[in-house]
Amino acid sequence: MSTKDVLVLNPESNVAVVTLWTRKEVVAGKLREMGVAELVHAVGTLYTSYGVNYLLHTLAREPRIDTLVVFGAELSDSGEALVRLFKGEAPPGLRLMWPLEELKPLLQQVRLVDLRDAYRRGDWDALRRVVAESYRPGSSRPVVGLELREVEARAWPVQAAGLYIAESDLLRAWVKVVDAVMRWGYVKPSEYGERQKQLLGALVVLRAEEALRSAGRLAAYFPEPELERHARLMLEPSAEAAYTYGARLRVHREAGDQLARLVERLASSPATRRAVALTWDFQVDWGSPDPPCLLLVQGDLSGGVYSQLAYFRSHDAFAAWPLNAYGLLRLMDAVRGELSARLGEEVKLGNLVVVSASLHVYEHDWARAEELLSKELRGSLRAFVRDDKGDFLVRVEGGRIVLEHRAPDGSLAGVVEGGTAGEVLSRLNLSALMPSHAAYLARELVRAEQALKLGQPYVQDAV
Repeated sequence: MSTKDVLVLNPESNVAVVTLWTRKEVVAGKLREMGVAELVHAVGTLYTSYGVNYLLHTLAREPRIDTLVVFGAELSDSGEALVRLFKGEAPPGLRLMWPLEELKPLLQQVRLVDLRDAYRRGDWDALRRVVAESYRPGSSRPVVGLELREVEARAWPVQAAGLYIAESDLLRAWVKVVDAVMRWGYVKPSEYGERQKQLLGALVVLRAEEALRSAGRLAAYFPEPELERHARLMLEPSAEAAYTYGARLRVHREAGDQLARLVERLASSPATRRAVALTWDFQVDWGSPDPPCLLLVQGDLSGGVYSQLAYFRSHDAFAAWPLNAYGLLRLMDAVRGELSARLGEEVKLGNLVVVSASLHVYEHDWARAEELLSKELRGSLRAFVRDDKGDFLVRVEGGRIVLEHRAPDGSLAGVVEGGTAGEVLSRLNLSALMPSHAAYLARELVRAEQALKLGQPYVQDAV
């Protein structure tokens, strides 16, 4: 079960503060400075709309709390979902563990005060006034019985490592990533007190131009404003949260504007392998409870094509992967534009390579992950994705199997011949191909061998 990100100040108080993406320690510190910390029951974050379930569960178990103040940085849809829920609405993107009718007694007993605008204005005194005016020690309301309804997931018996996915569609890539973790993830604790399913060492290759065009297909799961907000936080500095990738890339405390340096390096020396930007701050992050997940971005310029590699030490496959991937694609496009301007010629988008050291799905998302897979997996697996490593043409000729390897531009890259499928396969490194491409090629070579043995004509199947 999840450990909630809550700092308890005075268990006898009836007032709680939700800080959204702002660190709860920052708000608690300000409350102490203003002399009202002892008037607050607890201060807690709310990063995602799904976290509303855990907040409701806390309210149900704490009958002293009858006033909930929302005051913090709105970097996702969590605050809006919470406010609308208390108005009696069920936002489309909010997935509740309980029917709305079952929640109504609790929602009617707790007063919600929305101070998001005050936070944006830097009006901390508004928070002080609401806390002071709402404080009524000894208050209590009826207890509402809500039980967290989590799904028990099947566990893979060992910690598996290694995953390779190549895609041109952002939604399909996300579905395949989630499927891999749910299928082969090893169940273990996390440092947040919640179980996770984890797969080590995942590599996803996205064809950037096509993936960007496909981003609209994520709208069924991530509202467009949320996608754009995460893209902006990848591209620009922001003081609204403990850190943002945009701040670490643009105004790093030690390295300054690393994206400008990355562009300068590539523009002045396209062959460089040193166009690297780091988000890690050794003074701050080593002991931080919330260090950055994305650690490194590296750019490559080859043949007028810009590709980018990103390394994540920790990657939430269900809730964060598609948002991060979209932000990185937008970052790629911005770098490509700057390179085009610097070089005086159009630079094209290549591949985005996303490396995830720990790719995982948290327990509270297991049910939603299975729901996603039930809707999207079959279509995602059936879709054709072309392999950058070329095409293979199989034919039977002169009593032998002939395999031509063609580069993406159609030029001949090599020819392999053999009397059997096994003989031809022994001269190929299938591990380097996309798994679906390798499976298709092996099947076709076996078909060609059977046709050769039976003296029948062989025609290669379409993919």
